[in-house]
Amino acid sequence: MKNAIDKSNPIPLYIQLGNWLEMMIKADSFKVGSMLPSENELATVVEVNRNTVRHAITLLIQKGLVEKKKGVGTFVKRKLPIYPVRKLNRMTSFVDDFEMDNVEIEDRILLKEKVPVTPDIAEKLFLTPQEFAVKIERLRIADKLPLVLEIQYYRFSSFGRLLEMDIKGSMYKILTTIFDVDLDHSVQTIRAVYPTEDIADKLHITPSIPCIFLESLAYTEEGLCIEVLHSFYRGDRYLFKVETGEYYRGIGTAEK
Repeated sequence: MKNAIDKSNPIPLYIQLGNWLEMMIKADSFKVGSMLPSENELATVVEVNRNTVRHAITLLIQKGLVEKKKGVGTFVKRKLPIYPVRKLNRMTSFVDDFEMDNVEIEDRILLKEKVPVTPDIAEKLFLTPQEFAVKIERLRIADKLPLVLEIQYYRFSSFGRLLEMDIKGSMYKILTTIFDVDLDHSVQTIRAVYPTEDIADKLHITPSIPCIFLESLAYTEEGLCIEVLHSFYRGDRYLFKVETGEYYRGIGTAEK
């Protein structure tokens, strides 16, 4: 255990210790369900201060590998960290991004109100500047780790009842079952952004960690946009996956 860190290495000690503990968990040296050595014990054996150990344990908690039980200790929860995968080949919800059965999913509504539409939202929802929209801001959480901040807009005249509802889980399920909406397709635009301090604070990251910003416009079969969704995904935790079709050999060549 004394070889867990190299004090001559420029990598911060808590990151080295966190990486070593993660390696030990993957190797079954610390088995799922077992308790890690105490912070005092780790600090003594590795010859670092307790604050370094505490930061290393926090890294493991953020990855979903361990959990703290108050007054008892820190226990191994799983061998592999949580890396949800967002698939872009179809319309999916947050819960579809996880392949693990033992992930605790939580929604936290941060804002739900009737708002005047901005010119951008009015154009996308086919509203006049005088109309209103329903704005919902919610945090998507897995195993107590904030992963996605979603800001959703809907025309108030059609979806005002959302303000009175207890919104949990898939919004697409709510729209299709309660409002009988025909969700036909979506258009998604993705780019990397640095979060504002407010967004970073909500996602429990620093503003220096990039986010993946996704704008999704959901349409009916008739081409009516019924949802504008702005999502900020933690760039350090989320993976995106796209399945493509066959390579078209004729691209870039002139027809003869």
